[in-house]
Amino acid sequence: MQYRLFGMEPRKPLTRRQRQVFDFIQTCAVETGSAPTLGEICSHFGFKSSNSARQHLHLIEQKGYLKLRPGRARGIRLTHRNASPQSVSLVPLVGRVAAGDPIMAIEDVEATIPVPSELWRGADHFAMRVQGDSMIGAGIFDGDIAVVSAQPMVENGMIAAVVIGEDVTLKRYFRSVDGIRLRAENSSYSDLVFDPQDSDNIRIVGVLVGTIRTF
Repeated sequence: MQYRLFGMEPRKPLTRRQRQVFDFIQTCAVETGSAPTLGEICSHFGFKSSNSARQHLHLIEQKGYLKLRPGRARGIRLTHRNASPQSVSLVPLVGRVAAGDPIMAIEDVEATIPVPSELWRGADHFAMRVQGDSMIGAGIFDGDIAVVSAQPMVENGMIAAVVIGEDVTLKRYFRSVDGIRLRAENSSYSDLVFDPQDSDNIRIVGVLVGTIRTF
């Protein structure tokens, strides 16, 4: 999994299993205020030996996400500058958002995702899975998780999650006296244009603040 937002280069990505271990550590830090022990990591993932957990931790440490303190039962310190226990948030994953033709808005919470909260501007964050390729020019790809700051208004040119009737899409938003224009970042897609009288059917649910990608 890889975090991405404009203007910041991501660290070297973790493997899938390393990310699972790292996310578990962050979740424990949020829920209990301290890192898990080796035994707790082994129990959670079904590792038969503490050496398996220790090996994953050493590899994660080499990539700069944490620091191990030998001789301590809970000797794991998160060193990613945006991933200290105090700055990790659990963001609800609430369904899918179309990067292409709008799809039905689904608001059921599928899961919660631990993310470094200081990475994302704004508040009241939620996440949605991207479906489609209309925003690839902005580096947003099918299967990415879009992190959105919930708000009812955005500035022109921002990438927003927009509800059209009962559908939702992710596009650059422009509003003028002539109406609303939703622009893709892929030349294969035409703009979605709405006259002023149709604007009542358009509702902004938030502004995109970053994406999460799983490899």
